[in-house]
Amino acid sequence: MFGEKLQQVATGIWCLESYFLALGCKGSLRMTVIETQGGLVLYSPVSLTPDHVRQIDSIGHVSTIIAPNLYHHMFLRDCAAIYNHASVLVPQGLISKIGTVAHAEVIDDNTVLGPPNEIEHFTFAGHEIRETISYHVPSRTLITADLLYNYTPDQFFAEKLWFRLIGCYGKPDVAFYHRFSINDQASAASLIRRVNSWQVSRVIMSHGRILTDERAGDVFTTVWERIAKLN
Repeated sequence: MFGEKLQQVATGIWCLESYFLALGCKGSLRMTVIETQGGLVLYSPVSLTPDHVRQIDSIGHVSTIIAPNLYHHMFLRDCAAIYNHASVLVPQGLISKIGTVAHAEVIDDNTVLGPPNEIEHFTFAGHEIRETISYHVPSRTLITADLLYNYTPDQFFAEKLWFRLIGCYGKPDVAFYHRFSINDQASAASLIRRVNSWQVSRVIMSHGRILTDERAGDVFTTVWERIAKLN
């Protein structure tokens, strides 16, 4: 499950399939490339080959690299070194966790990623991983790293086994342990309101099959209402 080519999934949106290793086991990983008038936004960098770089450069110039949460940083420094002119946006607490990253700035709700008619974002500050999600307005696409999974038979064996064991397999969902990482229910409620304000018809997550459905936003918010116990 390693993509040789970027795949265009919507106008202005491309994805690159990759993987990471944990305890010798492969886990799926996906980077999303978002086109804006100000340049390309790379959301959740993966390992890039020279051919990947050529493909990205053929689309446009990279203006922004986003490490979306405190766990999606494995390939951040390598990506930032390739695109050393780009802004690097990281969650609060990442620098103290991994050390200095060149050109890094902390992302929050006041950060500008591009024109609001092209891209919007929300930082879930009330969750320990401090994830920032993005919304591509023209394609109605929500991009997340770990706030939704969708593990299906085409994933790697170890991740399929693990998520079967914890009951988070075969449908869009979030692992139960996310519940214990919420430290501010008001922030969770704000997350749900923000996603409800967007007209989401596609969710691209970093792990699992992309969800394309006119009710994709409802799927996301229903999961988080349950996890955050807001019902």
